[in-house]
Amino acid sequence: MDTADRLFQKRKKLSARELSLRIEKSGTYINQIESGNFMLSLPMLLKIIDALDISCAEFFAENYTNYKQDKEIINLLSNLSADRKNSFIDLMKNTK
Repeated sequence: MDTADRLFQKRKKLSARELSLRIEKSGTYINQIESGNFMLSLPMLLKIIDALDISCAEFFAENYTNYKQDKEIINLLSNLSADRKNSFIDLMKNTK
């Protein structure tokens, strides 16, 4: 597992053992994945994502540390009219 996996695991305050129990695997399963000694299947990855109570989009987000903020901004912007979006773009360009 990479840094994203560990970040989500820490955010949920789950030990490797707790996470492995949630996905019905042995206590060393997550440690084997983290150390690169085990290839993770897609179904098991999806099970881990579910156990962490996050979306696939959040897990795979390029900027996962700010995912929720970025998503909220995108949702707010998507509801604006084209004129208001252009005004927002102009505002953001001028705040650099």
